[in-house]
Amino acid sequence: MGFDQMQSKVAHSVKVPRLYKVAATIFKNFEDGKDSVKNLVFNCKKHPNTKAHFALVMETVNHRTQIDKATLKIELFVTEPRFNRHLAFVLINELIWGKQTLPGESLPIQTVLKYKKRLKKSIDMEGGIDGRALDATWPRYARINTLCNNSHRIGKQLQEEGWMEVMYDKSEVDSKQFLKMVSSLKETQYLADLHITNLLVFPPKSQLYDHSLVKDGSLMLQDKASCFPVEALAPPPGSSVLDACAAPGMKTSQVAAAVCGDWEAALGGEPPAGAKVVAVERSIKRFGILKGILERSMSNGVTEVVNQDFLKIDPNSHADVEYIVVDPSCSGTGMARRGGGDEEPSTERLDTLASVQTSLLLHALSFPSAKRVVYSTCAVSVVENEEVVAKVLEKAAGWEVVDIMPTWERRGLGEFSDGQNVSKERSEQI
Repeated sequence: MGFDQMQSKVAHSVKVPRLYKVAATIFKNFEDGKDSVKNLVFNCKKHPNTKAHFALVMETVNHRTQIDKATLKIELFVTEPRFNRHLAFVLINELIWGKQTLPGESLPIQTVLKYKKRLKKSIDMEGGIDGRALDATWPRYARINTLCNNSHRIGKQLQEEGWMEVMYDKSEVDSKQFLKMVSSLKETQYLADLHITNLLVFPPKSQLYDHSLVKDGSLMLQDKASCFPVEALAPPPGSSVLDACAAPGMKTSQVAAAVCGDWEAALGGEPPAGAKVVAVERSIKRFGILKGILERSMSNGVTEVVNQDFLKIDPNSHADVEYIVVDPSCSGTGMARRGGGDEEPSTERLDTLASVQTSLLLHALSFPSAKRVVYSTCAVSVVENEEVVAKVLEKAAGWEVVDIMPTWERRGLGEFSDGQNVSKERSEQI
């Protein structure tokens, strides 16, 4: 065995530091449109250093266009075809913009270091947006989980901790006035959201992830955009709801709270008669995350968790389901722009996603007792939104798009007949 072969064997046996491996997984899940960077990081239990992960992933998202162009220019993945792309991006970001050094002798780290000079020459250092600085301008959201607590007790505890709620009359405030109120929040102030039930708005940089109310499930760290589908679905207490693409579980826990009305699982007793949630998730890994969030939020008492592809579920086996939320995998362009990215997915990828999204929505409409179905994505492309709805309506007899959430002003595109009945959210407007 030659010396080079021996070095290669040793490098293969050395593990990549866990910080980078976990960051690469979070980065991949973000690019796959599974959730926002913040939620993916703070819901990840694989590494204790949450702040380090958030900074590393946000910075990688910030610089991914520059890294992508540089790796194409030097043909990194042509020369190193087995190199995991997401791990490579995280390591390159750390080497160029982060600590500017990489620890250890693992093969991925040695591979990046081998290309260090070529990468530095190829990377446009002027490009990119400061993703962490961008994120620092957004308000922080926390939904009151009525299965564990109520608004009165939560408000009292926050007041005791030095927080002050900014009070206002929702009937006298429009969206623009509300945004001004949000932007004017001081460090220890918060307010109730104008559009979403039980959602609290805190000023940017509020550190809530380790708050006692978050740890015990009383407050769920859920972005406002993520709350819209269930708010639009508006299932009444005692109803039966199915969440077709349930993981990671924030929306499912929101549904569970809605169907339980004023009942607090934490106080015992029985939920309203008929209150039931079916949470469907095909991925075994995400299925585990889903179960964890449902347990922490005390939603598991009314939720049946199903590890199966939604398209393979027989609608007649859930004949009592009246409300369905379909929030499928998408291009994630709405979240990507919030994270600082500006690249557009390929036409081929959009068409593939839209085909699956159309099938999922059509399947939801085939449930025999379904009377309201909400379809949502975290994408801004017309192909995944208005066009999917238009295609489905051509095939689904007896269904129509209805106006929802009249106080929300942003709507779909006017050239589509149902555009005004489609609610659209952009990060800078919520």
